[in-house]
Amino acid sequence: MDPRLQRALDRWGLHSPKPLAGDVGARCYYRVAHPRLGTAIVALHPEGDESYFEFRALQAYLAPLVAVPTILKAEDEDRCLLLEDLGDTTLEQRLMEHPEEEKLWAQRCGFLLATWLGPLTVGSPPGAFFMQRSFDQTKFAFEWAYCREHFFGGFLAKEPPRWLDRMMDEIHASLETRAAFFVHRDFHVRNLMVHGDRLVVLDFQDARRGAATYDLASLRYDGYWDWSVEAGHLLLDAVREELGWDDTSLEEELTLSAVQRNLKALGTFGAQLVLKRKASFAPSLLRTLAHLRGHFERLAMGEGVLWAENATRIAEARLSELNGDDPAGSLG
Repeated sequence: MDPRLQRALDRWGLHSPKPLAGDVGARCYYRVAHPRLGTAIVALHPEGDESYFEFRALQAYLAPLVAVPTILKAEDEDRCLLLEDLGDTTLEQRLMEHPEEEKLWAQRCGFLLATWLGPLTVGSPPGAFFMQRSFDQTKFAFEWAYCREHFFGGFLAKEPPRWLDRMMDEIHASLETRAAFFVHRDFHVRNLMVHGDRLVVLDFQDARRGAATYDLASLRYDGYWDWSVEAGHLLLDAVREELGWDDTSLEEELTLSAVQRNLKALGTFGAQLVLKRKASFAPSLLRTLAHLRGHFERLAMGEGVLWAENATRIAEARLSELNGDDPAGSLG
């Protein structure tokens, strides 16, 4: 047992820790028995991790306007938090179990997107650390390099086409000039929890300044969920109303954000599949390639459509190979 977890149990009178599946980061989570609440969650950030303090600061900033996990106790030296237990129902799981509720949750997600773009952007304190960091050329270059390494190199075993390299340079340059809004940075259905009638936002510690459509692109073209046409319109309508943009302006920037965001996600999914042998990310990778095909269609880029179709065929074969290496189909 991590000695920090043992100290947390002793310090706060907790017992019976059970590890939980966390996000793709290095944080560890445990459900524990709590003497008053029944259960709670102990979150351990890596030792010396400065994002721990960013999480605490952002939680305090968001809490008045957005449902976020309540911090019950904190031990800064150990990078340890005691959080309310939100249960196990992500928005993805809720939508799978109750597809008839999709429009309801799309409306609530739209409200969150509008809150990010409106009050949380306008009300950000002068010099706030999360508005000082942004989606700039350095950040974009890092994410594109990660995609090149883990999706193209590690998963497809192919270099990206030269036209895509040139295209990404242009997209990055355009999006950098649009980075004026407070964005979550990883806004998808697995980072939203349904707790009673609340939609609770998780994993916001990397929030930064970005394009108005960044979080919309993350959710509308989610690697974990296919929104219906009607629900997708509800997401777009909420953002359009908040920004006061016309349809053409919104769709133009949204497509740029979506191409960048989906390629970033492919890097993550490739790393999870190849390095960590997590087969559960296979549908997400294929769904994201389908999203990219749609983006290239809207851009009237025939070479992009053909590339996405070919990449999908290679990906399907690669996934079969990986499963063949593990007859149980778990990739490890």
